[in-house]
Amino acid sequence: MDSKMHLQPWWLRPISLLLQLSNLKNWANAAPQVPCYFIFGDSLSDSGNNNNLKTLAKVNYRPYGIDFPKGPTGRFSNGRNVQDAIVELLGFEEYMPPFAKSEKENILQGVNYASGASGILDETGSLMDLYKTGARIFALFGLGQLGCTPNAIATHGTNGSLCVTKLNDAAFLFNQRLIPLVMALNSKLTDAKFTYLNYSPTKVAKLSL
Repeated sequence: MDSKMHLQPWWLRPISLLLQLSNLKNWANAAPQVPCYFIFGDSLSDSGNNNNLKTLAKVNYRPYGIDFPKGPTGRFSNGRNVQDAIVELLGFEEYMPPFAKSEKENILQGVNYASGASGILDETGSLMDLYKTGARIFALFGLGQLGCTPNAIATHGTNGSLCVTKLNDAAFLFNQRLIPLVMALNSKLTDAKFTYLNYSPTKVAKLSL
């Protein structure tokens, strides 16, 4: 390999990454890469399920959604969330609708069941039930840095740190225990594919599949 490739200027790297993402987006404009996409998660994935729930975790008002074409929709962000980006890259023409607004044949393409401030229940967290109904590609997101959220910092304080260390340590421990589960599922259900995705930018949980 030409040694000059190792000396690529630092300012070219973001451009290269941008070009790669652009190519992915163009590729995704073809037919969807999967027939359907179902989403289970919390506020990082919610697209409006909390709007009609009796909960304080609501974001269907400004400044949420100020950069989203439809304005405030119940997304816990100023614009798209991570699931919206994935749906685009997969080639779907529309974002997965929240379960609260899904009806009739729309559910066949996919549904977003994510709900802000939700936990993990047996009813929604059973991978085996999903597998038995035909699901074959799974992406399991690890927990992010929970101790860096504004609510966590305001509630617990940081004792001089940037974030709440004990909450971040707990999230990291959860992720470390999730990895063996993903590996076991890949070994047991060989006709399916399970992938662990790491949210944390600091402590990286390594997984080789």
